[in-house]
Amino acid sequence: MKLVASILLLLTSALSTAFAADPSLVGVWKLDDAQSGFIGLYFFTPTHYSMMAAVKDRADIVDTSKATADELRAMWGPMLANTGTYDTSGDLMTIHPIAAKFPVVMKPGGNEIYRFHIEGNTMTLQQVRNARGVEVQSGVVRKFVRVE
Repeated sequence: MKLVASILLLLTSALSTAFAADPSLVGVWKLDDAQSGFIGLYFFTPTHYSMMAAVKDRADIVDTSKATADELRAMWGPMLANTGTYDTSGDLMTIHPIAAKFPVVMKPGGNEIYRFHIEGNTMTLQQVRNARGVEVQSGVVRKFVRVE
């Protein structure tokens, strides 16, 4: 019985280490707006994340209750927002959204996978699989600078 318990403890420890967050990822990262045209912050704790970004020059609508569909699309379209948990394995990060701008991202199995690379205070992220499970060919590489 002790042998089985020891093996289970060893397997649990190995799996949690394999899928634990990369410690260098933990922090607050500012999107390089000069490179992307988007402004935003991505937050990573050891187990949770929050991503928020928007195009800098979006339409400003004084009264959204009177806005047309086209005006609302111009304001809300160029924006990214989701939050949830994540895990890493090597240079891949899998996000598990809890709340998101797009409903498909929140559906069971709507996980997205990103390749990340950190060098000093700079990080790059590139999506390799979207929430629909489709592999992303030549995804945009977004550059970030650590702010905290």
